Amino acid sequence: MPGYNRAELSVELSVVPSLDGVESPRAQTEAARRAATESGLAHESGPATTLLSGARAEVLEALRKVIDASLDAGAHIVQVKVEAQGDARRFSMDQ
Repeated sequence: MPGYNRAELSVELSVVPSLDGVESPRAQTEAARRAATESGLAHESGPATTLLSGARAEVLEALRKVIDASLDAGAHIVQVKVEAQGDARRFSMDQ
């Protein structure tokens, strides 16, 4: 398996609720938190911030679900910060 598939990722995301969203601002952040919790990758969360960490593919899949849940609930902004842990190079200099 290539090294870039094994890279661990941490994702911090913040939902900025919208006052004119489909659901209330609180429901918008709760939708994100619920999707993150269901992924099993959520480690910490604050009022509008959630941290996911794990294997690259799992984190990216969970991130998409959390963003979808937030947007579906009416949030207009989801801020995302992604950090690769360790060696996450996609290409080797030896090739």
